[in-house]
Amino acid sequence: MTAHRTAFIVLLALAVGVSIKAVGALLISAFVVIPACAARLLSRTFTGYVVLSALIGAISAVVGMVFSAGFNLPSGPSIVVTQLAIFLGSVSISQQWG
Repeated sequence: MTAHRTAFIVLLALAVGVSIKAVGALLISAFVVIPACAARLLSRTFTGYVVLSALIGAISAVVGMVFSAGFNLPSGPSIVVTQLAIFLGSVSISQQWG
């Protein structure tokens, strides 16, 4: 295992461990998995996959928080619903690309 990969795994584990206390295990699972799955459908390279996954996560967090504030809804589920919408859009786009 390379040093970059080890560092990535350690940082991911730390982020998940700290975040579980803040928002709960189920939401953290969704926060980690859904952007990665959406990015995997749309990217061709590993670098593109990592960057796109981070962008999807950041954009869905901002949009979910705005949606939450606008409709007076809980923020965590609003972010997950936004991520789900992005994922379904990426499924559609990836099927069109072939």
